[in-house]
Amino acid sequence: MDKGGLSYEEMQDASGLFIPENVRYMVDSMSNYSTNTFRLESVSADTAQAGRIITVNLPSSSLLDLQSFRMHYDIVCSGPANPAAPVADEVYAKLPQNAAQSLIQRVETSLNGIAVSQGLNQFNTAYNLKQLCKGSVPRNSTVDRAVAGSEIDATDPTPSAGSAGVEAESLVVQDWIGFLGEHSTRFLATDIFGQLQVRITLAPNSVLVPKVFGVAMGTGLANATQVANAANMSYTVNNIYFTVQSCSLNMAYNRMLRERLEADSYLPLNYKEYYNFSQGNITTGSQTTRYSLSSGSIDKLYQTHRDSNYQTTGVVPLNLPNAAVGSSVFCANAFRFRSFNSWGAGVNQKLAGNFRQRSSFNNIQNPQYLQDIMGCLCNVNYGVDKVGMGADGTMVSSRESFNDGRFVAITCMSHPTRYGVGCKSGADSRGINSSLTYETQGQAIPPAGNPAVFPLDQSSGSAETFVLAETTAEIRAGVGKDITVLF
Repeated sequence: MDKGGLSYEEMQDASGLFIPENVRYMVDSMSNYSTNTFRLESVSADTAQAGRIITVNLPSSSLLDLQSFRMHYDIVCSGPANPAAPVADEVYAKLPQNAAQSLIQRVETSLNGIAVSQGLNQFNTAYNLKQLCKGSVPRNSTVDRAVAGSEIDATDPTPSAGSAGVEAESLVVQDWIGFLGEHSTRFLATDIFGQLQVRITLAPNSVLVPKVFGVAMGTGLANATQVANAANMSYTVNNIYFTVQSCSLNMAYNRMLRERLEADSYLPLNYKEYYNFSQGNITTGSQTTRYSLSSGSIDKLYQTHRDSNYQTTGVVPLNLPNAAVGSSVFCANAFRFRSFNSWGAGVNQKLAGNFRQRSSFNNIQNPQYLQDIMGCLCNVNYGVDKVGMGADGTMVSSRESFNDGRFVAITCMSHPTRYGVGCKSGADSRGINSSLTYETQGQAIPPAGNPAVFPLDQSSGSAETFVLAETTAEIRAGVGKDITVLF
């Protein structure tokens, strides 16, 4: 509502001239507006370990700001048997990068009892993969570092007041992927869409990072005792609660929504939905991962590879090569995304190397050529529409760290638009026998560690691909909180 004169569109129609916003003398106001923040308790126990499910019900008959939904918790990791006087070969369990989200394995959401999320099997992997592109170094080193544990702490915890000499930290999850964080309508009217329930499954202990007492982080495990101690790492979360902000608008807004229901019989809401696919036991220099997906809008494909031991508890982290200026940045093995690029003997590794990749949708290749590592690196920002000299950066700051630790190959299948999630423009694969592939060539999979020196080399000898498919789904809320989901 424009109280001060003609709207921008009306000014264009009236004069045919463009009027910059910063020279217009017009003001707006919102009447009868109020807002408040609420603390929500879990309907399950407030203490949990790996694999446990945490459930919370959000307020009904409210207008909820989904961007304000946060999960608060404290985490305590395992450590030496006697933290006050640890001995050699004892292992601390340390938190991985992006710890707040990395400890979540699965997020399920339902509206009025109807599932609106299929339950991405590896929420933490998907988040870390997308964060490489959507995130940026300034945000990661400020907001994320302060509240979400964006970096791995490479030091030995020391006993002090209130601490048993193990890693313990308070964390907040405030950035979500999927329905809770990526939607066309930020404020959800639960009196129309129904009560929102969230179920969160905690990640396995394999996401933790081992730190041998008195030994530099990232150093290979030296003996069987260290391997056994690292394999026994665990964590416990407690003091779990949630917060969300609710607001109240003028009654005219509620009348408007109900008039829309009467006219169109439903209210639509778009949101991001994710599916993951993988193929393991890859030992050769080329592979093709085949899968199918039925969706009204396949927007992007995020593709990467990991050592097959990423689910093994106790594998040492990688000190990312040339990841950031003047700092050591470690990467947990569970989220070590690798290209496995092969350069050949004596070749300058600043060159692109032999790695090539491409995807296909119903036999239509994208790109139309085999893309090298530099093309993939450029797509990290292009794939999330960070284009131009003034655009935000990403989390990838060197080709060395991109090759080993932060690799992702993005295939775009939707149109970049200012309407974001509100517009479906991706590939429609519903009603057809869709077939998608991810093809790579020119890779070199490291051999398995020699049993005689296994602690020094924990490579499994095989790799696994991980494909994250980003789609746009739609919820239609009808009269009587009748929910229909179009995936």
